[in-house]
Amino acid sequence: MLLILSRNIVKARQISALLYYLHKAKYRERGGVVVVRTSRICGVDRQCGAELRKLMLYLVERGVAVRHRQGVYLVKKQLVDRAIELLKELV
Repeated sequence: MLLILSRNIVKARQISALLYYLHKAKYRERGGVVVVRTSRICGVDRQCGAELRKLMLYLVERGVAVRHRQGVYLVKKQLVDRAIELLKELV
């Protein structure tokens, strides 16, 4: 039971970090694309990176993001709001 609760807390932490990152990057970055680098959000935490990878692949399946290479995902600025909505549904 404790393990399940701790995994949900970890997942919620990654979702909130990704939401914050997308919201800030929409206005901070130039061009028509927001680049999501897992290393910027998680650093060297492997558990965080694995959870973030699952979240980003969820967005890729929905057609919001594109996997550029390992640990790097691209989201069009027009679709950032849609990505935020999809992530909020997970919470």
